[in-house]
Amino acid sequence: MSIGQLKINAIRLIGGVSVLDFLNTCDGRRPGTSLVAVVDKLSNLEEIVHWFLHAGLIGEDEHARCVDLVQQSSWHSLTAFKQLIDFRESLYRLFLAIASGNPATAGELDALNEVLVSTASQRVLVSTPVGVVWAWRPCDTLDGMTAGFMGRIAVQAATLLTSPDLAKLKLCALPDCDWLFVDTSKNGRRRWCQMNVCGAKEKARRSYKSNVGWR
Repeated sequence: MSIGQLKINAIRLIGGVSVLDFLNTCDGRRPGTSLVAVVDKLSNLEEIVHWFLHAGLIGEDEHARCVDLVQQSSWHSLTAFKQLIDFRESLYRLFLAIASGNPATAGELDALNEVLVSTASQRVLVSTPVGVVWAWRPCDTLDGMTAGFMGRIAVQAATLLTSPDLAKLKLCALPDCDWLFVDTSKNGRRRWCQMNVCGAKEKARRSYKSNVGWR
């Protein structure tokens, strides 16, 4: 396993659905954050390929084929990388608005609809021992890989948008955290993307303010 893959495997998957985990691969975009810089955990196309394996959206064989395609594509991978990141940011704006109590914007929905249409040919019905299921065409070209990746994320985004689970969509309660998640807790009161990270930071902040107040 490469160093790059180990780095990507360290990214936590806490969104409850892979599309949210994909949106959670960047920090510092949230309006009003005190973070001074945007930090993207995905810095090139090969890292996106590693992330798709990490998230279980592709298997080991397809991962190996995709890595080969990226390594053979040279500078062409920059265009594919930009397409995927631009789509991620469009979806982030869409779901951030919804999690903040605002309606989905027509512009971001149009962008999602365009991807759903343009990548529809990558999705096929196949027969399996348990019945007919949806599957994605094997990645044979860099363009096909990019379309397949965008299609997977677009379908998940559309599924969440039309699911009752959308009412459980939340933004981490820590103001400096960008992360989104579906709250599947029994009481529906989950506030933090990760209690042992953001929850702990908030607890430490409150403790500090309390101690200062007693001085």
